[in-house]
Amino acid sequence: MDNCLAAAPQRPAWLTARGERTLRWLRRSLIVALLAYTATTVPGVRGEAGYNAVLDGWLQNAVLIAATLLMFLRVCLVRRDRLQWVLLGIGVGLYTAGDTIYFAWVQFQTPLPYPSIADVLWLAVYPFLYAGLVIACRHRIDMPRRTVWLDSVVAALGMSAVAAMAISVILHHTNGSTRQILTTISYPIGDLLLLVLVVGAYGLLEWRPDRMLSYLGIGIALFAAADTIFLLRLSTGTYVVGTPLDATWVWACVVIACAALRPPARKASMGFHGWTILIVPTMFALSSLGLLVYGSIRRLPLLTVGLATVALVCAILRAGATFREVQQLARTRDIQARTDALTGLGNRRLFHEALLRRIDALSAGDRFAVMFLDLDHFKEVNDSLGHSFGDRLLVDIGQRLTQHVRGTDVLVRLGGDEFAVLLDHSSRTSAEQIAHRLRADIQRSFVFDGITIHTDVSVGIAMCPDVATTADGLMQRADLAMYEAKVDRRGCVVYSAVDHDDLTSRMRLIQELRTALTDGQLVMHYQPKIDLQSGRLEGVEALVRWDHPDLGLLFPDSFIPEAERYGLMRALTTSVLTLALDQAREWQTAGTPTTMAINISASNLLDVELPEQIDTMLRIRGLEANLLTVEVTESTLMIDPLRATTVLNALRKTGVRVSVDDYGTGYSSLARLRDLPVDELKLDRSFIAHIDDDKRFAAIVTSTVELAHALGLTLVAEGIETVEALQRVSDFGCDIGQGYHISRPMPAEELTEWLRRSAVPDSQPAA
Repeated sequence: MDNCLAAAPQRPAWLTARGERTLRWLRRSLIVALLAYTATTVPGVRGEAGYNAVLDGWLQNAVLIAATLLMFLRVCLVRRDRLQWVLLGIGVGLYTAGDTIYFAWVQFQTPLPYPSIADVLWLAVYPFLYAGLVIACRHRIDMPRRTVWLDSVVAALGMSAVAAMAISVILHHTNGSTRQILTTISYPIGDLLLLVLVVGAYGLLEWRPDRMLSYLGIGIALFAAADTIFLLRLSTGTYVVGTPLDATWVWACVVIACAALRPPARKASMGFHGWTILIVPTMFALSSLGLLVYGSIRRLPLLTVGLATVALVCAILRAGATFREVQQLARTRDIQARTDALTGLGNRRLFHEALLRRIDALSAGDRFAVMFLDLDHFKEVNDSLGHSFGDRLLVDIGQRLTQHVRGTDVLVRLGGDEFAVLLDHSSRTSAEQIAHRLRADIQRSFVFDGITIHTDVSVGIAMCPDVATTADGLMQRADLAMYEAKVDRRGCVVYSAVDHDDLTSRMRLIQELRTALTDGQLVMHYQPKIDLQSGRLEGVEALVRWDHPDLGLLFPDSFIPEAERYGLMRALTTSVLTLALDQAREWQTAGTPTTMAINISASNLLDVELPEQIDTMLRIRGLEANLLTVEVTESTLMIDPLRATTVLNALRKTGVRVSVDDYGTGYSSLARLRDLPVDELKLDRSFIAHIDDDKRFAAIVTSTVELAHALGLTLVAEGIETVEALQRVSDFGCDIGQGYHISRPMPAEELTEWLRRSAVPDSQPAA
């Protein structure tokens, strides 16, 4: 209550600024008056005991009036929960009115009337407090489970049994007229009913903390304590006005008023968990059992025995309900453990168990198929439209797939964008037919919020017992076939044991390449390029090698195609750029700056983020953009010319140069070449190899040189392996030369010495 009475450092969000100032002033006035009156009831402070008009009349009633005003001020300032505070405020107001009338008039009557007008007002408090409590509970309590209701009933009945026992003991020692006894006993009974309601409400809240209910409960408990003590003292003739007992009633009203300062009701979300929610009902059930045991020794009132008995019966029912809930929870968790939460289909665990059962039931001549499905380009849907669209797409795909499976088949979502089907009693032909129907259905467009989404799916099939007879083996082979279908864009692939070794080795290579990208197993070799007219170094081409821990140094053709097929080219290109640009910076720092050419693949060329990535990497290292040349093959440009042109234009805007590698082997037209944003052509080595013995190749080289120069492009001749070839390409007007005769690719340490010379070697082929 101290927190409620003390001035708050910040205004609550549910109060206006003016309302907060008013409440602060009233709070301070109330606490000062309450403490002042409480101090006067301490023995020895007041002096002579008995009624004091100033203290027990004006001061006490001033505190009660302030508490009433506080509650009605809350009604005026806050719209939410207004009815409950009107009812609770009327209850406190009736108590204040009864107290005022008692001290102003009733106490001076001889003999004291039972019931008096004050008693009528005090007893009228209970219906209003009860109604306010009920409404407050309704605002806070969702429709609880049956066990929660039983917890509340057990607690309420157990408390009632204990209270009935205490009241019967008090009544046994109470003397007086019937009216007096009935009037004075009405107060503890009314308090008990209110306490039972509060305890029951806490039970329905599963014993979650609630400050408003706590304040109301404390206030009612203070009323119950004060009324019970008053009953005992009245029966023994020891009650005197002006003692701490009178302050207890005042404190009870103030605490109830303080509940009005709590924020408006909201559903509580934090409470006890697990077995801790049983602590309170168990405590009251044990107390009821103790009363019945005590009743077997000494006679107890019939009401006490009845309440304790009903409480124990409810506790037994609660135990039975708990047992059924545990059973249902176990079944629900078992179902959830085998169900995909998004699509409602089965999950990987259910699929694995179904496979095990089907394999156990396999008989001679019996066959079934395991089908793995993986959506194509699903990541693009998530990235462009958001995960909510991706989730809706998965749900709709699951529904479409369901239409194609039979009652004995099993359809699950393995996770992500992967699904699996167990096709019962299926041949290879029927499995392929179903796969094609599934793909055709999924290829139909999906429409969400006016947005049309197109997707495709890759399917891998493994037949049992043809390729495996274990669940893990079938799933592994179906997965391998699915990857084969995806990377080869074949749509559907049936696993064949003949391809097992090749597929396994390819998958192993990919996994090892993933490790190589993070463990620093990639190394760079550099091949010089020279100016054919001056003989000076023009730059180097960076060529990646894989220093495999078991297979030794691997050349790009042994792992680049697999990296492209399995989606590792972006990571691989990032690693190559990092190594090459770090070396370029090292050479620049050493005083031997040189241009660097790097090859990019088809997937790199379609990556719209590549230009920004390269620009950032250059700026971080302090390198000029024109020191870097990206080489892209002619055939790669033809995969998606529009998107490739967009990426190349973005690269050139950063200052990076663009070269067409292997020129002459593709099918690009001269008009297309004119529109491409390139800086140089790199004539394929096949033309240079036959330049000495075939006039047609010589003519092609000559015409290509003229074409390149006419378009303002630099022409690079690669594959120069003899002194004669070097001389011929120089005579034909090629600008730059590259090949084994000039230098083989070499590590940076060996090339550093070569760079210092920066001259064409002797006419003998390089070793």
